[in-house]
Amino acid sequence: MQVSLSKNILVCSMLKITSGVANANIFYDFEDGLPSDAIFIQELLPTLPDDPNFDYEPIIETLPNGNNVLRLGDKNNTSAENGGAATSSLLNPNISFANVKVSAELNSDGDTNDRFLLLARTNLDTFDTYSFGIDFETDQILLRKIVGGVIDTPLVQESVALDQNTTYFAEFTVIGNELTGSLFDETSTNLLSEISFFDNDLLAPGVTGISTDISDGFLPQGNDINNGTIDNFSAMSVPEPSSIFGILMVGALANKISRRKWSK
Repeated sequence: MQVSLSKNILVCSMLKITSGVANANIFYDFEDGLPSDAIFIQELLPTLPDDPNFDYEPIIETLPNGNNVLRLGDKNNTSAENGGAATSSLLNPNISFANVKVSAELNSDGDTNDRFLLLARTNLDTFDTYSFGIDFETDQILLRKIVGGVIDTPLVQESVALDQNTTYFAEFTVIGNELTGSLFDETSTNLLSEISFFDNDLLAPGVTGISTDISDGFLPQGNDINNGTIDNFSAMSVPEPSSIFGILMVGALANKISRRKWSK
């Protein structure tokens, strides 16, 4: 099934997009509130008319343990079919990555059908992006490539037992033409499931982010509420394997030359 994303989009904070920094990193733990260098985007169902009074504001919540998390969802708890959000996203528009590792802690709050999606090589003008995430409605992890805002069949998907009362750690790497999505437990050390795909028609470098969307939001009912919390969002540049090999070879050569000089 192909579905075109709605162009009915509200951006609650917008910054000038600057050229990407190849080796820059991003980390948000939300302990100091909303990150000033991020934008937040919320989308309505394509079937809904434009609403100039649509109200959206991302929320920082403090958990009982004192930790702050970001709630991506509809603050009025309105279902998508009644004008609430179908998709809520956080992105950093200032840094463009080609090869990148994106990660975050994901929490469904115990009652949701939402998808939680990590985004890489996202183009904010064309709606091109790679995404990896978990779907609490179908108990799956999935890799997708979205071109021009058109959501097509996942490149790869795999069933996995998901617990809505459990926090997960998700990691998405895009290196060259290889996409890899990994799901861990909350400790980020125990790998639960992993899927990968090689794309021979690569998307251009782009920005990174994270999104929640209602799993049934692009079907007629749209009766879900977009809701979910995230923590410790991170994006970092990673070298291609050939670059790593080159660095190792240069290091080995330098070491060999040094040893020869010393032996003299």
